[in-house]
Amino acid sequence: MTLRMLCSLVLLTVLSSAMASAADPPMTLQLAYVDVDSAPFQLGRGPEVADPPGISVEMVQRAVSDAGLKLQLQRVPQLRMLHLLETGKIDGAFIFSYNEDRAKRFAYPMLGDKPNASLRATHIRYRLYRRVGSPVNWDGRQFEQLDGPIGANKGWVIVSTLRDMGLAVDDGAPDHPGNFAKLRLGRVAAMAALEPSADSYLQIEGITDVEKVGPPLTSRDYFLLFSRAFVASHPELAERIWQKLALIREQSETALYRKYQTTLPPRTGSPVPEKKP
Repeated sequence: MTLRMLCSLVLLTVLSSAMASAADPPMTLQLAYVDVDSAPFQLGRGPEVADPPGISVEMVQRAVSDAGLKLQLQRVPQLRMLHLLETGKIDGAFIFSYNEDRAKRFAYPMLGDKPNASLRATHIRYRLYRRVGSPVNWDGRQFEQLDGPIGANKGWVIVSTLRDMGLAVDDGAPDHPGNFAKLRLGRVAAMAALEPSADSYLQIEGITDVEKVGPPLTSRDYFLLFSRAFVASHPELAERIWQKLALIREQSETALYRKYQTTLPPRTGSPVPEKKP
């Protein structure tokens, strides 16, 4: 074989490989999020992706697209979603705060031995809600005149936080409608909930006999999690998606909040009252 023929063969092989790679479809990332409404972050109920879907869903969709991947989304109850993630049946799930138990089972974006706050999806505060006229209070260190359990959405991290404080928690309902109904009926003494989504629900429903009280119960960063199997197989890809999500959050989160203020159904109530100290 002449040198010219050898060079031609090498070139043909390189071109064929490049064409095959170009023809390969982009990888599909399988992500899940909860099937209950948590406006404005995740809208709608049930297995279907809502239109519009919510702030966190939009940001994740953009991040995956910017990373050059296709996205397959599913909505399932939270505990089932975490089981699917732990067993590697899905690649990732969102949005979740950090705790040590989850860190043993799932992959967070880390900086040393701590979650990397710069790669968070968002930052959310938990607040305490009570019936208007109730004496229940939270001063930032302890609860006052708490005469019953605190309601909280099933599976949310605030449940374990409150129980670790020695408090009784009723987490029998998975969403705001069930838990705020219990609060208004006096079946729980107070309700611990994510501030933006709880405020949104109360305003949309025109509920005016519930108010926020005290400083935040806790304030947390929330993340897109990946399964350990996915990160072990695709560490650079996981990092790229986290980086894309952080960039989108920095550039677009404020605008998305404004968008969803006008996109959500008309509010029948006034802003959620807050008891001033």
